[in-house]
Amino acid sequence: MKKYDKLYADDSTEVWYAVGKIFIIIFAVVFIVFLIWGEWLTHRRNTCAFYLLLHAYCPGCGCTRATNWLVHLHPIKSFLCNPFIIVSLAMYSVFMVNTFLCRHTKKLGFTGMPVTKMVYADLAFLLVQWVVRNILFIGFGITCL
Repeated sequence: MKKYDKLYADDSTEVWYAVGKIFIIIFAVVFIVFLIWGEWLTHRRNTCAFYLLLHAYCPGCGCTRATNWLVHLHPIKSFLCNPFIIVSLAMYSVFMVNTFLCRHTKKLGFTGMPVTKMVYADLAFLLVQWVVRNILFIGFGITCL
């Protein structure tokens, strides 16, 4: 392959991969923090400003509890608190492993991965789960938090 040939179908794959490598460090720090102080973080009584004003969940409601459950190896409880955490982590992992394989092997990995579309899909998922969660909470009084 020539130096000027494009390796990936998505032009921003290299940028996302560089950002992803920084997130590995952030995830490690978050993992350690939640391993040590997770229970304390989840039992504090800081109420969300969004919830106080609108009496509805914000898109991120439950993320602290979801992260704590995931760090303590309870993926189902994590998913119920906020599915965005697990879905995002799964997408991130697939992207990072695939891009690593593309960069460092000749036969493994899929160079056509649409990473920008994956990010948009993840954000769309966040919005959909937020709407569904509020419909269940406001309309029927059902909550997983």
